[in-house]
Amino acid sequence: MQIAHVCAAVTTVWRQPRLRSIDAHALDLEGLSTWTGQMTDADTLGLEQGNLAVTQAVFNDPVLIERQVGGWVYGYVMTQKDPQRPQGYPGWLWAGHLSTAELPVQTGATVVIRRPFTPLLRPDGSTLLQLSLGTELAVISSKEAMYDLVQTPLGPAKVAKRATQFDFPTADLTRGEILVKLGAAFLDLRYLWGGVSAYGFDCSGFVYSLHRCLGVTLARDVSGQVFNGSQVALTDAQPGDLCFFAHQQGQGALHHVALYAGDGWLLHSPTPGKHVTYLQLSATYLKDELVQIRRNWA
Repeated sequence: MQIAHVCAAVTTVWRQPRLRSIDAHALDLEGLSTWTGQMTDADTLGLEQGNLAVTQAVFNDPVLIERQVGGWVYGYVMTQKDPQRPQGYPGWLWAGHLSTAELPVQTGATVVIRRPFTPLLRPDGSTLLQLSLGTELAVISSKEAMYDLVQTPLGPAKVAKRATQFDFPTADLTRGEILVKLGAAFLDLRYLWGGVSAYGFDCSGFVYSLHRCLGVTLARDVSGQVFNGSQVALTDAQPGDLCFFAHQQGQGALHHVALYAGDGWLLHSPTPGKHVTYLQLSATYLKDELVQIRRNWA
């Protein structure tokens, strides 16, 4: 097996290496905005109903390649935990989104992008591509006042230091409140099945990506996330806790996760065709499906 790194801003990981015509835009190095912008709600629903996309990976994420078939590789996103596969989250990726260039072994500091988008710059200041929330990069040098020089699959590049910081004051916030404040930046963003980027999230991808900005690694899916962190009672819930829901009034399979926002409110990415939004727990059927609350931020 070989380790590669994602060299597109965001790459989608597919169940099978066969796409709908609308999904061809997802193979462009920076085609996610075109892809998500052109999809109708019915198209986004089709991603879920056909279980076509399984997840996404962002720039620089390592991928363990098992095999290559034509222009596709089958591999494992190593930054995304899968309880059944210690290698990472499996699926098919477009080979053009991966770089097999060997990177220096990381021994120093890293930075994480904490804004929805920020440009990755060549050393001369020109733009390479737009990085998404959650992108993690190794720092080569922090000598410049406004930029960090970072190691990437495309070679040394620069990111603005402000993009690796939260764009709101954090001194008086708990880490859980930071999660909620950061998540609120994506209000009205349309749900994307398999999404873990600022182009669109599914429910578990939303909380996975927010926690990544705090340096907390969650499992990728609801079925794994419910085992992360420590359990708390609803009466003790605090902003930033994760609320898990199951079908059949809590007796069936897990199907959803939402961020507790305080005072009985949830912040979540609900279903295809919907958008990131707040929801009052007591005013929805989800109140009867709540099965567990977990805290990962403390």
